[in-house]
Amino acid sequence: MNLFWLFVLMSIATYFSRRAFMRLPSHWMSPRLKSGLSYIPIGIFAALIFPALFVQNQSLVFQPIFFVAGIACLIVMLLSKNAFLSFGVSMAIVVIASLQLLP
Repeated sequence: MNLFWLFVLMSIATYFSRRAFMRLPSHWMSPRLKSGLSYIPIGIFAALIFPALFVQNQSLVFQPIFFVAGIACLIVMLLSKNAFLSFGVSMAIVVIASLQLLP
């Protein structure tokens, strides 16, 4: 039950801290700060994805399937500017490669 309340309280804290930042007048933030803040979602996404791709059993591992899927995701994203399509293509690569590796 304590874990539930922790999630609730952290959700509230996250919501209000983000809301407060969005309510700040635009003249309080410099263009450099605005530009830096725009990279936060990308950094969080990378922090969530990197361990799943390159860490296994608490050690750094190179997995070619994930590397190829990541490169394909980047290429599709650059060409189409469509996040869902690029993630779909990379996931399809991983699924197809995984199915072919099964005995």
